[in-house]
Amino acid sequence: MRKLLTILALLALTSMPASAEISISIGINLSQYPNLQPVPGYPVYYAPRLRANYFFYDGLYWAYVREGWYVSPWYDGPWSQVPFDSVPLPVLRVPLRYYGLPPLTFRNWGPNEPPRWDAVWGQEWARRHDEWKRWDRRTAPPPAPLPTYQKQFARSNYPDETRRRELIQQHYNYTPRDAQVRQHWQSAIVDSSQRPPQRSEMPRVAPDRPPEHARPQAETTRAAPSADRSRDTDRGPAAKARPEHGAAPDKAKGGDAKAGSKADKKADKRGGHDSGKRE
Repeated sequence: MRKLLTILALLALTSMPASAEISISIGINLSQYPNLQPVPGYPVYYAPRLRANYFFYDGLYWAYVREGWYVSPWYDGPWSQVPFDSVPLPVLRVPLRYYGLPPLTFRNWGPNEPPRWDAVWGQEWARRHDEWKRWDRRTAPPPAPLPTYQKQFARSNYPDETRRRELIQQHYNYTPRDAQVRQHWQSAIVDSSQRPPQRSEMPRVAPDRPPEHARPQAETTRAAPSADRSRDTDRGPAAKARPEHGAAPDKAKGGDAKAGSKADKKADKRGGHDSGKRE
């Protein structure tokens, strides 16, 4: 039964259009815009009145729920899951005391330190992001401006997907600085139907004229003798009588032999007269 439900869920996801926005319920349901306060010394905001791990960083909202990170350009979603390698490091550096609902595994750690993400995601992740704990707070950028225009939208008039994108472009003139945030930002505010199609890397080959390297070598080799035979047929018997490779005809060879024998006889006669005169 469980396998059947999994198959039905996968079929439902694959049948959805590519431009549709998938809303993930993460258990955070806000009726109005939350009260956000800056984390001292960090370019991150947190929600002190929410019983949730809820943050705002570089133009987007971030939430940690059920051992996973989620992101949204609007305060109440819809939310998209973020791979742990794509979570911005400034969000991961926030001390544990600013988590409104830390998991049980976090509560034994120091409140003034960030969660031990190397223990959560393993040493391989820690080696790929070895700088996540080493940073200078004096070089931290200022927090991004809050999208306060969203305060006028509560649960009763929360805009739909198209309207949310329009409002962001109209009222939030901000470009994220973080490269990882920019990727999520682009996918959040740009409709997938407006994105340029990806070009295929496979070159196209015309069916009526394949490239030289694609033509069979055996066919080319077999074609040459047939062409020579057709030329021999067109020339007829006279062509066959012609000598090949520059050799003289047989008739010419016979004429040369007769000419040679006549010259020898003349030489003999001259030799005889000369010998008689000498005697």
